[in-house]
Amino acid sequence: MKKAIIKILKILLPLMLGAFLIFISYQQFTPDQLEEIKSYLRDADYSYIAIGLVFAMLSHLSRAWRWNYMLAALDKKPTFLNNIIAIGSGYAMNLIIPRSGEVTRAVIVKRTDDIPIDQGLGTIIAERVLDFILLLAITATALLTASSEILDFFRDGLNSAFAKANPIKITVYLSILAVLTVAGIFLLKKLKLMKKVRSFLVGIQDGFTTIWTMKHKWWYLAHTLFIWGMYLAMFYVCIFAIPDTDSMPLSAVLCAFVAGSFAVAFTNGGFGAYPYLISQVLLLFGYGATVGTAFGWIIWLSQTSLVIVFGLLCFLLFSIRKT
Repeated sequence: MKKAIIKILKILLPLMLGAFLIFISYQQFTPDQLEEIKSYLRDADYSYIAIGLVFAMLSHLSRAWRWNYMLAALDKKPTFLNNIIAIGSGYAMNLIIPRSGEVTRAVIVKRTDDIPIDQGLGTIIAERVLDFILLLAITATALLTASSEILDFFRDGLNSAFAKANPIKITVYLSILAVLTVAGIFLLKKLKLMKKVRSFLVGIQDGFTTIWTMKHKWWYLAHTLFIWGMYLAMFYVCIFAIPDTDSMPLSAVLCAFVAGSFAVAFTNGGFGAYPYLISQVLLLFGYGATVGTAFGWIIWLSQTSLVIVFGLLCFLLFSIRKT
């Protein structure tokens, strides 16, 4: 019963978060602003979106090819098509249950190529380690290139906060923060989450060691750079779909890309969170909430549509090959 509840919560909580973000973001818009967002969506040049989808598809194919370099270390080599089927199906499952795509991939190659699930999962975790490191590197680059905008944001926020400061309220807030910190530490120990965090860090170390000692590591690394290059190219080319964003500086592109990447990682494919976070980031760079929201929705809808179509096709191919 407890496990069933946890599974249900894993599906519902991210969806509820996405719905909540959609609700609070659209509450702020007037009818005229909502009409402006619709006009951005209606008048966008979708030829650039199509080019972005090509880049996204190339990244998926590269990921399928890259996987075999890791599997070769286990004396396993599924066909390129089987890898594509597993990856496309995994992406589609992530839209329903966050992070379930990894298990889906491992299950599919178990059925198509008899690769043990634990070994398949091990290779997937190892590749996620490298992907996570690349995302952190892009995040650091984004923060460095946008340092002035970020510093201005926090400076203005602090100045505004201190101008309205109330000693009694500050004392209450600090007390609440202290209580929450103590409670958080207690829960971490009680729920044994610290062990899980340590296990996760050990897994990252083991995964990176596996990648670095594998036979075709340079090809593996090259594909990784290509995959993330395609992600960035996909995002960048989409700024030309809307006239108001076609001169977006690189710092804004990188920061919005990072925000969108984390939104996809922690919710059901970025539902609700993706356009909301992108619009909030673009506010730092002087873009209006309406154009930022429209830009976020255009990218999210196009990428999600690709994942759905790609995933359904992969599920169909899997059914055919299984029979």
